[in-house]
Amino acid sequence: MFEKGELIAIHGIIRNIDEKVKLQQDLEYRITHDAITNIYNREFFEQSMEKYNNHVNTSVAIILCDLDELKYLNDNHGHKKGDFLIKESAKLLNQFFSENAIVARIGGDEFAVIIKDADKVEVEHLCQNLSAEISEYNRNSKDIKIKMSMGYAFSKYSIGKMEKLFAAADKNMYQDKKAKKEQKLIQLGL
Repeated sequence: MFEKGELIAIHGIIRNIDEKVKLQQDLEYRITHDAITNIYNREFFEQSMEKYNNHVNTSVAIILCDLDELKYLNDNHGHKKGDFLIKESAKLLNQFFSENAIVARIGGDEFAVIIKDADKVEVEHLCQNLSAEISEYNRNSKDIKIKMSMGYAFSKYSIGKMEKLFAAADKNMYQDKKAKKEQKLIQLGL
């Protein structure tokens, strides 16, 4: 309100929208993150796959990881131990990979990592170093041991390649799982 050209009062409504903003942020987080592990979920992973397949062309690798013996742990020690294994594995993966990677839980005992802007040798080293990191975790853990099969696939270009990369990484992961089972049988003398 003005009187003789001077501002003497302001009339308005002030609302605190902090709670609405926080709720919006919380909902966005829940839509993109796994409830048990707090890493990205399958939906976010699939959106990322589509982004790199259709819109962003970069060198890319997919690493698929599958927990070995989770069913045995759940059946013999309970689902709380199994959930603990899943959480510890997610935490290890999330801490291991850089901000150039998307780490997601895409199934009960399956994780996927999309690495952008890397080369094939770098991805190979990452897989080797991840295996060493898991071994180190297992040496220091008195409770749960992480047993994980891995497979990766790499391409210099992502557009039009993501589904083939996923399939190749999946195939390589199952070859790793099969080799571990065969090695275990040899160790048991069967």
